[in-house]
Amino acid sequence: MKRTLVFLISFFLGSFLYSDAERKPVPLKRGSGAEVLYFDFGETAPTSFFQSEKLQEPKLEDLKLGFLDAAPGYYLGPDGGEVYQWVKNHYQWKRADGSVFTEWPTGIFKLDFPTGTGFVFAPALTSCNGCSPTLVWNYPDNSKITKYWISHRKEYDTIYQKPLEFQNYLLVNESKFGKPKLEIGNLVFYGSDKWNEYLRVFGEEVKTKSLFTILKNEFGFENRGKIPVLLFDDYPTAKEYVGFDLPGANQTELGLGGKDAIVMCCGEQMPERSGNPNFDADSLRRVNFSMVLQKLTRNAEQVSCLKTIAETGTQPSQEILDPWFEEGLASYIESRMSDRKRVWVYAETEKLIRENKAPKSFKSLLDAKYKDNIPYLFGAILVKHIHDVYGKDAITSYQKETCLGLESTLALQKVTGVSADSILKESTKRFETDKIQILKDTKSLSLSGYTIMNPQLPNEYFSFLEKGFAIKDSAKDIKSYEELPHLYKIFVANVEDFSGKREGDFLGPKGTYFFLWKKGNYRWYGDGWEANVFPGNQIVFRGSNYTIVEWENGKKQYVAPNGTSVLFSNRESVQYSD
Repeated sequence: MKRTLVFLISFFLGSFLYSDAERKPVPLKRGSGAEVLYFDFGETAPTSFFQSEKLQEPKLEDLKLGFLDAAPGYYLGPDGGEVYQWVKNHYQWKRADGSVFTEWPTGIFKLDFPTGTGFVFAPALTSCNGCSPTLVWNYPDNSKITKYWISHRKEYDTIYQKPLEFQNYLLVNESKFGKPKLEIGNLVFYGSDKWNEYLRVFGEEVKTKSLFTILKNEFGFENRGKIPVLLFDDYPTAKEYVGFDLPGANQTELGLGGKDAIVMCCGEQMPERSGNPNFDADSLRRVNFSMVLQKLTRNAEQVSCLKTIAETGTQPSQEILDPWFEEGLASYIESRMSDRKRVWVYAETEKLIRENKAPKSFKSLLDAKYKDNIPYLFGAILVKHIHDVYGKDAITSYQKETCLGLESTLALQKVTGVSADSILKESTKRFETDKIQILKDTKSLSLSGYTIMNPQLPNEYFSFLEKGFAIKDSAKDIKSYEELPHLYKIFVANVEDFSGKREGDFLGPKGTYFFLWKKGNYRWYGDGWEANVFPGNQIVFRGSNYTIVEWENGKKQYVAPNGTSVLFSNRESVQYSD
């Protein structure tokens, strides 16, 4: 028995050695005497652009084998490693260093190591003329570097990824964008000196911690990696970088929240220090800092989608273009944290309804894409309705379903049990109720955080707000100069810091408002009254049904509710008229 066993072992071993010796050798295509190249990608993905540029990049021409025989079967590699060919240009080479090289007829190839490190080369689509391939370096700790070819810029974007840990971010080329100007939390800002004032107060103005808490606790959306924020000085440069017009872009809101980075514009519109601290503080109060909250929401939602794909191992067959949800969720979250944004959403939505531009069906909402800011407006109203009525889990479930490729209409019905058209109709009906309270306070909410303009004599102004004017219904009953109020004492304002440099709204004390023109004239106003101060210090006060005028030289006029008028050229001279 033992002799038989020894014989069989010897027979099979001899057969194996013989068959190995009989395997046809296959050389490198670049030449039979060419040197076999070996690679070392390191143990984990680099976290800076400079380090990523040092990565070895295997080339197909360096690895490709030059088969003389197209027959399937085993061959001997140029380093002695085993090669198996299925069909032409589809084979696997087990290399001497333990790595495994695989090529497919499509042009894809990969190089894998036993440690879990690997490299993947995916050719560009034939429809993309002149495009370069996608390159991926994988590591055993689940980190990876992906280089995507950006056709309109004709360069690669290098992305660090660790999807299972909510990380996906652009490795910024600091030779192009410069060193970071600010790092706060996981946000890293790159830009010119035109953004200095903006960045100086960013941490004080933007409630990023509160935002991240809401996104994580309510929806499970987060980004634990870096979040590069690229600050561009002008719109053409920003457009050139992203490759298209920024959706919803206007003079006050220019931004794009991508999964790799955030793009913002425009530095040329940002305030610069003037040397006047009051003017500078007012300039910063007018900046739409909360826009960053919207872009961060968009970023976190996309990074969370990548995590879902990585967890499920499901690569969606189609990318769902869903601006109503993506931008609507971002607008909704921003409006929860910004009074100005909430008023904008409701006022602009009402305007679209009034102009008959509101989507009549869910399909028309999808077809509208970014037209008339519809996804930022009706999207926000729809997301709020779903969140309030169907719960935060409905938002999370919808995002996961569409992330994995389920069409929007089907996903919405699946997570709510109600048709998409019905939900759109319900949300519009709910809007009509909610808007009453919100738009009632439009002025105060839209100016929330603005500078409060002060009168030169605050006590006189506050006394007016408390008591108003005790004035007679007929001008003929006014017998003395002192019976008419002294408008100068009440309404002359401290405009020296802003006159000639600023035109726009301010808040006034105790719920009143103020508007300054660049020429220097200004207006105080509240419920049922306004006081206009013109150059030369002529002041015109209009109540609900009467008018008082005062000139700098002390001249006063009163036009009563009954149409009668009295004019005091000075304290002693009086003239009445019907």
